Amino acid sequence: MISEKINKAIEKISNNDSTGLQELIKSQEVVIDSEDEHGMTLLQHAAFKGKKDMCQLLLDLGADPNGGHHEHQYSTLHFAALSGNLDICQQLLQYGSKPDTINSVGRTAAQMAAFVGNHTVVSIINNFIPRSDIELYTATPNDQSESKLPPAAASALHKFVMQVNLHPVHLLLTIQKLPMLYENLAKVKNVLELLSENQMKRGREANEILSLKYHYLRFLVERIAKEQHQHPEKSVVDLINQYIKAFLKQRPSDGFPEFLDNFIRESIRTFPFKETTIFRQLLVNLSKTKQDSPMALNLLTSCINGQRGFQDDDSCATCGQEKVASKCSVCKSVQYCNRDCQKLHWSIHKKECDKLAKQFKNLEIKSQDSENKTIDQEASK
Repeated sequence: MISEKINKAIEKISNNDSTGLQELIKSQEVVIDSEDEHGMTLLQHAAFKGKKDMCQLLLDLGADPNGGHHEHQYSTLHFAALSGNLDICQQLLQYGSKPDTINSVGRTAAQMAAFVGNHTVVSIINNFIPRSDIELYTATPNDQSESKLPPAAASALHKFVMQVNLHPVHLLLTIQKLPMLYENLAKVKNVLELLSENQMKRGREANEILSLKYHYLRFLVERIAKEQHQHPEKSVVDLINQYIKAFLKQRPSDGFPEFLDNFIRESIRTFPFKETTIFRQLLVNLSKTKQDSPMALNLLTSCINGQRGFQDDDSCATCGQEKVASKCSVCKSVQYCNRDCQKLHWSIHKKECDKLAKQFKNLEIKSQDSENKTIDQEASK
């Protein structure tokens, strides 16, 4: 009888019948954390099926994000990661799902996501930071007159540290959109430094990856803060635009982004925790790449977001944001997030736009000729 009621609730989840599921729970026909014969909870079923609204409903009703006794020790986050639903992964993490829980084969949710090719899920899990970690610094200690971070800046800083795209141009554009960040650069820099240090003071729970990420973000913010201190007559937005142009600038001889690559390498070299495994691995990998090979950013991104079997060729030429649909209207070969990114990149792209446009036109002609030839062959049969 209990099994039938649970199956009935699972059916409601599959059909997105939130009213029906609520009625079952309120009438106590099923308990919120009921488990099926495999030890899966209702929330785990909703996560595995990619039902975001049903997950939210169950969480609001008090479902345990770490509940369940699955026969293979899969957590709710494991199921969400396998479904590939980014929103559900973020939901569960925000409600306290533990990302380091392992299943019967010793794999975390992020590792299972990587195994099935859900690489964006890996990035979401690896970059998740509880907002409470940031808000901790908005409290004013008894022996101090002010907090380390203005309370109004907590939301902006949390949004900044949650960024998955680690391209410095993307991060600078993010800062530009968050006035509470660029108006408090010095304090933001200090808090990021403390966050990096605190990740390494957790004993066995020390998180080298997060510590490195905080350090990298601090390194970038510190550069802008120094420029602001040296040039008080300039606005922070103007200083950021100068840095963006420097990052996008390529060497005339071979198009190598020298400033960007050197910046990434220096940010890694200055990571203070030299004894960590992550630092040593990065140094070894960097030493294997040529100084003229723009691999530093790829290595850093892979280290923080997780290894990827392949890189989709659909990223913005300016800020590296993935899965963007807009293209240069002339050459139709280079992609951008929006018109702002296209304008920032134009001084570089204009040198090759006409050439790429001709190549694209030739490809279109060859493709059309091939299609016409196929049609003629079919017609002659």
